Amino acid sequence: MNKALLTELQRQRSYPSITLLLNTTPGTELTANEVDTAFRLACEADTRLEGDVSDRLRTALISRLADLIREQTDQRSARALALCVSLEYTAAVRLGRTVEQRLIIDETFATRDLVADLNRTAHYRVVTVSERTTRLLIGDRQRLVEQREHPWPLTRGDDENASAWTRTVARHLRHEQRRYPLPTVVAGVQHSVRQIVTPDLFETIGVIPGNHDRSSWMALHTAAWPLVTDWLRHDQRHAMTRLDQAVSTSRYAGGINEIWPLANEGRVDTLIVEEDYAMSARIDHNSQLHPADDADHPDVNDDIIDDTIEAVLRNGGSAVITAPAALKQHQRIAAILRY
Repeated sequence: MNKALLTELQRQRSYPSITLLLNTTPGTELTANEVDTAFRLACEADTRLEGDVSDRLRTALISRLADLIREQTDQRSARALALCVSLEYTAAVRLGRTVEQRLIIDETFATRDLVADLNRTAHYRVVTVSERTTRLLIGDRQRLVEQREHPWPLTRGDDENASAWTRTVARHLRHEQRRYPLPTVVAGVQHSVRQIVTPDLFETIGVIPGNHDRSSWMALHTAAWPLVTDWLRHDQRHAMTRLDQAVSTSRYAGGINEIWPLANEGRVDTLIVEEDYAMSARIDHNSQLHPADDADHPDVNDDIIDDTIEAVLRNGGSAVITAPAALKQHQRIAAILRY
């Protein structure tokens, strides 16, 4: 999971948008039981859409979903798989955390598990810098992969002075950060790091000292991952500290009934949600929520918590997923407001 893909999925809006979430066995092809579960959920989608949309649209979507399942059967799995299908868009996303296996049909794809995976799996960038070479690697919990497409790695030309080299590196790193924003670990000797990686490029979450022009991805991963996990823990602690401050300054909302309209008005800066919190609901003509126990009904929103997260992200806010019971005093969901 990465932020660019998450943003792309959250841009999609059409009914019906089908999200199928399935737990899988890491490192292997889909097992027979996993394939059976995927097709069982696809049959459930077929049943739920019957009479809700035209037969032509229902058949097209289920056929597309079935094809997507078949395409995954010979792929190496992670811990879970999210399949997203609508008339305009199709995607398969491998997740590094287990999920509650389920089917969601809505106007948007259900992305709460993807948000949580992004927060927990922590895709990040490692940049190695020196006076002669700059390398770019993208990593997760398990590995780093070096980017070897033009223009990476960058190599300083014989006629390129130090100032020109610094500008070249900065230009390419700035482009990468704008195209694909990621937390970044920098590896290099102190002089090169200070000279080349200036604060305006990106926020550096950690530095690996020494020259790493030839360091293997494994050595860089071993050095970088503790820095990333420290940053993740700090990020969650920071969100909880900010929440306490927001409560004291009346820039706070708690509970889904209070937060739902604020999220859609664009007033939520940061949403904090317990990872296992879900709720089906009907929305009345006054935009009030009414819990529902018939989640399969076309008039019921499968999971209003997912939709709230998506509304916050769509309006430029952020979301932090916390452990179960972390927000008990806030009714399991809390918001830091912009105003």
